[in-house]
Amino acid sequence: MKRDWDLIRKQLTDIEEESDVFAELPKKQVQWLDGETEADFLKKQKEYDEIVGRILGHLELLVEAGYVEGISVKRGASGDLYYSRSSPRLTMDGHDLLDTMRSATIWNAVKETAKKKGLELTFDAIKLLAGAALKQVVGG
Repeated sequence: MKRDWDLIRKQLTDIEEESDVFAELPKKQVQWLDGETEADFLKKQKEYDEIVGRILGHLELLVEAGYVEGISVKRGASGDLYYSRSSPRLTMDGHDLLDTMRSATIWNAVKETAKKKGLELTFDAIKLLAGAALKQVVGG
């Protein structure tokens, strides 16, 4: 899975606003329909697994990095992802990260600067670049 910073930004915002961070997960498992070929079923299953893996995988990163509490993402023996939740919330570091990413103007400047400089976005790079972008925006 490649890290998607826009998804991370959305997930942080959803948790802060107490919106359902799991709302984009498919509502039910893929079913094999009558008359469906194995190839069609496997294609649907792969698409389902990619959506679940992307959403839960990014939440797993946020939990592991200490930005979110109240969510648990576990990997089963077969690689399946499972989650549980109990009042998800941002930690202080999570709020700081979201504050860094919140402004669309600052966030776009961070992404553009990283791209121009050939930098990979990391949590630390985002904080550093956001400080520089903020200075540019306010004229400092």
